[in-house]
Amino acid sequence: LTKPCKLKMLGKGYLFRQSNPAVFGVEVLAGELRSGTPLMKADGTKLQPVKSLQAEQESVDKAEKGKQVAVSLPKVTVGRQINENDILYSAVSEEDFRKLKGLKKYLSQEEIAILKEIAEIMRKKNPVWGI
Repeated sequence: LTKPCKLKMLGKGYLFRQSNPAVFGVEVLAGELRSGTPLMKADGTKLQPVKSLQAEQESVDKAEKGKQVAVSLPKVTVGRQINENDILYSAVSEEDFRKLKGLKKYLSQEEIAILKEIAEIMRKKNPVWGI
């Protein structure tokens, strides 16, 4: 399942590569980011899955809340699809969302709050998303 997470792109000085793949710094605001997690923008525009994560120049599999990591995203250009200081979310599929709703007791309050935010974003385009 795609775990819910919310990220903030870091500003100037944290863009390491603009494209092919884009590599930039993010701070995990909530939840847990893992490599392979598909991302989307705050308006629901889907981006590619995270190719890899690095912390202190070492590859890591996941990053928890409060951590700052470098993210590698293929087929994305910083300055076009995404910009510095953007807020990004994990792109939880409708199917995963329904499963996560059933597993609510295993999620933290924070993860439940992110899921609600993701559902609100997705319901702007499809009012019955996840229901």
